[in-house]
Amino acid sequence: MDFFISKEQMMLKNEIIDFAKNHLNDNKYIETFSMEMWKEISDLGLLGVTVSEQYGGLGESYLTAALMFEGLGYACKNNGFIFVINNHIWVGQNLIYLYGSEELKEKYLEKMVAGQKIGAIAITEAEAGSDAMSMATHAEDKGDHYVLNGTKMFISNGPIADIFIVFAVTSEGAFKRYTAFVVEKDFEGFQVCEDIKKMGLGACPTSEIVLDNCIVPKENVLGRFNMGANIMTAALEWERCYEFAPHVGVMQRIMEKCLEHVNNRKQFNRLIGENQSISHKIADMQMSIELSRLMLYKIAWLKDQGKSAFMESSIFKTYVSENYIKTCRDALQIFGAYGYTKDYEIERELRDALACSIYSGTNEMQKNTIYNMIRSRVV
Repeated sequence: MDFFISKEQMMLKNEIIDFAKNHLNDNKYIETFSMEMWKEISDLGLLGVTVSEQYGGLGESYLTAALMFEGLGYACKNNGFIFVINNHIWVGQNLIYLYGSEELKEKYLEKMVAGQKIGAIAITEAEAGSDAMSMATHAEDKGDHYVLNGTKMFISNGPIADIFIVFAVTSEGAFKRYTAFVVEKDFEGFQVCEDIKKMGLGACPTSEIVLDNCIVPKENVLGRFNMGANIMTAALEWERCYEFAPHVGVMQRIMEKCLEHVNNRKQFNRLIGENQSISHKIADMQMSIELSRLMLYKIAWLKDQGKSAFMESSIFKTYVSENYIKTCRDALQIFGAYGYTKDYEIERELRDALACSIYSGTNEMQKNTIYNMIRSRVV
């Protein structure tokens, strides 16, 4: 296994860091989506980082993408906005790039890479969260088109998205089968509901969507009919890697902020960093960062080799989310009452972090996945 980081890759990471620090930290957009910031990140070219130049992308490796998104998390304090970017790229645009027909690619990819169209994925339902396969949304074949009926819940990017990857039941036999559809917000029978107010990640609008006899052209089937479960599995693998890559950078930023604080703050005539209870929290943060980074680079290397990283992405997602939350909680403790105030932004970091043990499949479900995959190798 070799994930050597070249000078060119580090330059791209540093470019993202410099750009984000200068263009993506306007506090007036910390709790609301900014189309102005979206245009800036689109013009930079980040949206097409791994898409080939044929469709307007940069054609970079997945390892390069991992470095760039780690840098984005480090430099951009707007975690919700990063969440919008990740949902658009990895479980919207990326699925069309990997599984779409040439017709679908030509129709949607360039506009998505350019940021002219925003993407989203629609799997979750009110009664089908962790158990995605129990979804009730279904599609009927009507000859030259499909008709979709159902409701999807907690759809990130929902209120701002133009293009949705919607999963629906297409066979009710002995085993349910599913199909993925590319659905435009203007399709007849498609409705986006109001933004759901959340505890954190305020800059990422989230909503329910309703499909009421929604008409979808036959050519908008993504991949093969009745093979949507495979695409769903792949989508979750990408999501669990690249939506958590920025968290590694966020942990680095928080750790550095804590380090600066403990080396300046005095209590009882000594720097608080000299107290072992404090210094050990900083050490824990650094260990979490290093181990998370190694796992991230390993997954990116596997994807560059064309290999599966399903178990690895579940391990990464679980480890990063638990340690990201712990890092934020420890930072709050280190800053004390100051950390609980709005001015120091630690409380917002914690609110944003708490959701990561839930989205992309709860950590409890990830541990089930990890155990079952280990067990299948032994039994």
